[in-house]
Amino acid sequence: MKFLSRLKNSKTAEYLLLGIISLAVIAVLAVSFVKTDDAENTTSDETVLYVRELEKRMESALSQVKGAGNVAVVITVGSGKETVLASETVTVTDENGKITVTETPIMVNGKPVVLKENVPEITGVLIVAQGADSIAVMKNIQQAAVSLLNIEVSRIEILAKN
Repeated sequence: MKFLSRLKNSKTAEYLLLGIISLAVIAVLAVSFVKTDDAENTTSDETVLYVRELEKRMESALSQVKGAGNVAVVITVGSGKETVLASETVTVTDENGKITVTETPIMVNGKPVVLKENVPEITGVLIVAQGADSIAVMKNIQQAAVSLLNIEVSRIEILAKN
């Protein structure tokens, strides 16, 4: 009992308790920020793989442009892949006139029916090419990129490689 009474009156014990509580709060916050949803990670991974594959295909195609030489491509996207599911909407009006709308995904064999998958929106493209110091080559690379990616010219930056 003497130990507990001394502990209650001790400034060191107060600081120790405050430190332990602070560490516990930091640990809880850290765990909550680090823990992410597996579906989110899968979507992010799919988006990264999609962008990397698109960059490789662009590099391969653009390096074939006459005078372009070695080409490197970096693509940025604004969002991840979006999946649109088929759904059924049910509207119910109760005796008080309150309307309740419920939307549920349509399932077949335990899996949701996918209507379409939207690829990530491309927000910018950087193309670095050996032959980009020639205006004609730069124009050809730019036209090819616009055609391949179906984006505006203003989203494409082409630089010459050393």
